[in-house]
Amino acid sequence: MLLEFRGVRKLFRGAPALDGVTAAVDGRAIGLLGPNGAGKTTLMKICLGLLAPDAGEATVLGLDVRREPTAVRAKLGYAAEGAGRLPGLSGLESVAYAGELCGLRRAHALRRAHEILDLVGLDESRHRPVETYSTGMHQRVKVAMALVHDPALVLLDEPTTGLDPESRDELLDLIVQLRKGAGPAVLLSTHLLHDVERTCDACIIMQAGRVLFSGPLDALQVRRQRVFDLRTRGPAAALGAWLTERGCEVRPGRRDDELAVTLPADAPADLVWAGAAATGHPLWHLEPQDATLEEAFLEAIGSPR
Repeated sequence: MLLEFRGVRKLFRGAPALDGVTAAVDGRAIGLLGPNGAGKTTLMKICLGLLAPDAGEATVLGLDVRREPTAVRAKLGYAAEGAGRLPGLSGLESVAYAGELCGLRRAHALRRAHEILDLVGLDESRHRPVETYSTGMHQRVKVAMALVHDPALVLLDEPTTGLDPESRDELLDLIVQLRKGAGPAVLLSTHLLHDVERTCDACIIMQAGRVLFSGPLDALQVRRQRVFDLRTRGPAAALGAWLTERGCEVRPGRRDDELAVTLPADAPADLVWAGAAATGHPLWHLEPQDATLEEAFLEAIGSPR
């Protein structure tokens, strides 16, 4: 497993920031998803060995973070939330310096800095002072500093905060590129559902210091067996009216032969087929809907839709 947590607790002034976190998750890109104050950053810092858990165990890449913190950190890259710039340095110097701090020799660190700045799209701005960078460029430099020593796993804490739509799209594309390539796995901490849906193949959902779900996105976005998309041969209005009379919630689709139908709790699934026969509108497509990530997330945290 990429990450495993067993009963992890962390208290600050007697209040639990993490309250018995238990999860095991694997994949190329993991979303750490939850509202502000859910405990995401605290959990990341425990993964990095920057905070020691008050109870429980955590393993990253198979290494125990309490017993082997140095070995764990050698395999990780970390881009913290916030500006994180090094005043007086260029983008190239910032990334090379991060490489040296991770044990690379100066010449090797400079070569890697050039390569990584090309990867994150800062090739033309590498010699500019970081003070002149836009917010989006600062975020890219932080990601480059986290990648320069070729980690096995990179932790990104709210990397799209404060970005304009174009910069946000470009950074998310970079995460997708990392996920699909031979580089490090990614742990993406965010409260933005779209960022996880676009970039990740698994997620951990947290709220108030607890894990509400962990696993593949496919397991979270289960099919809703009482909600169907259907298409008929010919206009579907008559079938929609027939189903509405029997307590179904019916929503028209983009075409006049499409409907989305939610069956009542006590209705059998073959009610749709009965309606098609009764109205003379044969079905040629009937499929249960997948829950959206937003619906699955709200269900996991117990919020009304």
